[in-house]
Amino acid sequence: MSSTARADASGGRSFATRRWNHRRRPLGANVRKSSTTPRASVEDAGDGLVQVGAIVGAHGLRGEVRVLPMTDFIDERFMTRGSTLQAETSAQGRSKVSGEYDAPIGETREVSVRGGRWVTSKGRNDVIVKLSGVDDRTSAEALVGTRLFVSPSDRAPLRDEAGQTSGDGDDEFYAQELQGMRVIDRESGSEVGVVEDVVRGAGTQDLLKVGFSAFDEEFEIDTEFYVYVPFVKDIVPLVDAKNRLMEITPPGGLLDLKTPKKTKAQRAKIAAKAKAASEQ
Repeated sequence: MSSTARADASGGRSFATRRWNHRRRPLGANVRKSSTTPRASVEDAGDGLVQVGAIVGAHGLRGEVRVLPMTDFIDERFMTRGSTLQAETSAQGRSKVSGEYDAPIGETREVSVRGGRWVTSKGRNDVIVKLSGVDDRTSAEALVGTRLFVSPSDRAPLRDEAGQTSGDGDDEFYAQELQGMRVIDRESGSEVGVVEDVVRGAGTQDLLKVGFSAFDEEFEIDTEFYVYVPFVKDIVPLVDAKNRLMEITPPGGLLDLKTPKKTKAQRAKIAAKAKAASEQ
């Protein structure tokens, strides 16, 4: 079985990313973010809680809520009676900047799951959850925009103390473990950049969003770029969680598919300021 990076994301989103043995779709394929399985985010945000979902709607009249899952462990978190979660006491909502549920964690309280199920509606599969103390639609609607968390200690260990993997994968990682890792070009030994995000891809593999600085030839300034690296073993042969680095063997042209983080107008403004400063 190929390796897996699972995730309960803290302060943001989560999913399992699978490091396939081989690349499964051509480079340059469109990168899409699933609306039902969002991106992961920084591991130790806020008070260390791990984000596993967001309440996005009320369902029915008996206090059930519709949850946007941010974890691969949906059954364990939302379908198991007695599962304990931390729920925000007030809605933080989506970030006005990113459009994601990645705002700082608000005040939380402990809630218990009384039951959960899948419901198919309008061609969409929804996670419907019944929480303790939420018994009518008014109470459910008051929770819309709040997020659900668990303690990091509630996550299943993927490796033992010796670093060996548990389960049936040969090297499993939580997606948050990959974030912040240095990315090294195996052939040259040079540092490419840092993993900023793990994005669920459109096909069978996920993508590492690697950020780095480079010279912007169009505006003749140094600027920040990012590139998507398929999380597959023939491109990412080594992931060293202990030393917080990974090695990549990018095929020709992969790193040239970079995208500037700033818009063209922003870069032009920066270049103009740099030019003006140099002429003083």
